[in-house]
Amino acid sequence: MNKKKMIPLLALAAVVVVLAAALLLLQNTGDSGKAAAGVPLCDFDGAAVTTLRYWDASGEEPEEVSLTRTDGTWTLDSDPELPIDQSKAEAIAENLAGLTAVRELGEDADVDSMGFEEPTYEFELTAGEDSWNLTVGGKNAMTNTWYVRKSEEGPVYTVSLSDLSGLCKTTRQLYAAQEITDLTVEDVTVMTVKVGKDTLRFEQQDGTWVLTDDPGYTLDQSAVKKMASTICDLTTRWTVTRPGEDTDYGLDAPNAIVTLVGPTDSVQCFFGNVDPGDDSLCYLRVSGQQDVVYEVDVETLSAFACDKDSLKGATRETAEDSDVIAEAPVGGADDFADAQ
Repeated sequence: MNKKKMIPLLALAAVVVVLAAALLLLQNTGDSGKAAAGVPLCDFDGAAVTTLRYWDASGEEPEEVSLTRTDGTWTLDSDPELPIDQSKAEAIAENLAGLTAVRELGEDADVDSMGFEEPTYEFELTAGEDSWNLTVGGKNAMTNTWYVRKSEEGPVYTVSLSDLSGLCKTTRQLYAAQEITDLTVEDVTVMTVKVGKDTLRFEQQDGTWVLTDDPGYTLDQSAVKKMASTICDLTTRWTVTRPGEDTDYGLDAPNAIVTLVGPTDSVQCFFGNVDPGDDSLCYLRVSGQQDVVYEVDVETLSAFACDKDSLKGATRETAEDSDVIAEAPVGGADDFADAQ
């Protein structure tokens, strides 16, 4: 046979071998079962879900999360007082209740090789008297699916990897950030900043900040406004709902105390130590909320690493000189220590 004619035949034979191997793999993993595209795996609506539990063993530290919905509000069973992002909890319930299978595998499926002995995920939903469970085993890398089953003796299905992606949110991912105050910068009439033994008191008059004890002192307006806006725009990263002693958080001797006063409202913030488990966060207590301790970005604290000299604004020496804007004296944690 001509060599030129043999080359296409050899290439075709190689393709046939690859396809046969793929077919054999699918058969061995049970994907030779009947198609069940779009078949719902849960028989009640997500809006009816009253409890939700999931077990996530995909990471280094497996975590179990249980949520309960009462009068339309989701709470964490292990910490009912923790603020929960309601939209995230609702989305998990809706997505699980609306889950559909890609395929239902045949009775000859090799279930023992599908990872059910050590599941990757487990899900439980209840809606009134109805309940639903789903166990997620291993992956089928070729079809980009998970092996799942609703009971130990029930059929095995495959579910798209993307359909389960991001469903098992950690407790911190479910947390709803809290605003510290409703005050805006424009609302603030008085701000005091106490760092160590030094206290600075500012007043805002027609949009201009002045030092109460030295009204003629030229202030860097942008730096002072940044301190006020840091509190007005502050949101929390976590809430300790059952705090221990103030000494546990450095709140017995705060690193900074910042007070904002408006026409009808005020807020006082006490900044404690850096969280020993996460140095990107520091502790905070807010006036009127003595029963909780918050965690906020540690960079928030650095906004108050200043003194009177560092807040001095540029002045015009002569009528011909151009205004010079002083650089905002906002430093890091080291600068904050120096300010004390």
